[in-house]
Amino acid sequence: MSDIKTTVLILLVSTIRMSTPITLAAIGGTFSARAGIMALGLEGFMLMGAWGAALGSYLFQNALLGLLMGIAVSVIFALIFGLFTIRFHVNQVICGIGFNMFASGFTAAMTQIIWGTRANSVQVPTLARMTIPGVGEISLLIPLMILISAVSWFYLFRTPSGLRMRVVGESVSAAESIGLKVNYYKYLGVTISGVLCGIAGSFLSIDHVNMFVRDMTAGRGYIAVAVNILGRFNPVGALGGGILFGFADSLQLLVPAELVPGQLLQMIPYMVTLCVIVFAVRYVVSPAGIGEVVER
Repeated sequence: MSDIKTTVLILLVSTIRMSTPITLAAIGGTFSARAGIMALGLEGFMLMGAWGAALGSYLFQNALLGLLMGIAVSVIFALIFGLFTIRFHVNQVICGIGFNMFASGFTAAMTQIIWGTRANSVQVPTLARMTIPGVGEISLLIPLMILISAVSWFYLFRTPSGLRMRVVGESVSAAESIGLKVNYYKYLGVTISGVLCGIAGSFLSIDHVNMFVRDMTAGRGYIAVAVNILGRFNPVGALGGGILFGFADSLQLLVPAELVPGQLLQMIPYMVTLCVIVFAVRYVVSPAGIGEVVER
């Protein structure tokens, strides 16, 4: 019985830990989508945040400053994305994919310049952890993720500002007819997306491990897009979807490698993503104004 309890506890902790970066990025995508901007750049935002956090932690020898730098780098990258899509009306799908590709190449090149190899950085200071009796040490970003989920839901569905952002995401013309500053809310949604993706990326580089590794997001940004859809563009739904994918990612800890090859187990989260895209999308109504261009 004690072995079963231990296994369940390990699975639970691993599920929450694996779900943290995906959930944070998915909530960021929720804000972007609710403001009418397609959230296909999450992978790039996260990767830039992970690289910026490792660089900040390396330069200042302080993980908290590294976290702040990771957020700053991700926000700058997100605002550039916003400038292209909002100001210059670049196609949001093409822009999102292009920014993801740029982030991969940029971080690899800068890692080569700074640390002498494209593969990874040197080891850097990591964020402090909190100890929970009976559970052990967990990241401080895990309770922060839960708090962010609750606050984000309250903002979007219980505040006038959140209502205005949702109106912008549903119809630009309707928002303009009642005097809303459409571009302000679009940039606000993209900025919040950058902040949360910066935290998600920082979790990977200065919390989950203690270095930046090339392309360490490993598709988590794309999974976050699927989680956003599965959660019906709702922060609480994103939390639930993130936990589902975290559970799928944690199954490899339970199944012996002798029974199932590790490569197949690592495919599970991506197979779940494919199933969500194929089967769940048809039942989810996206904000009607996603991708809508504001002509000026």
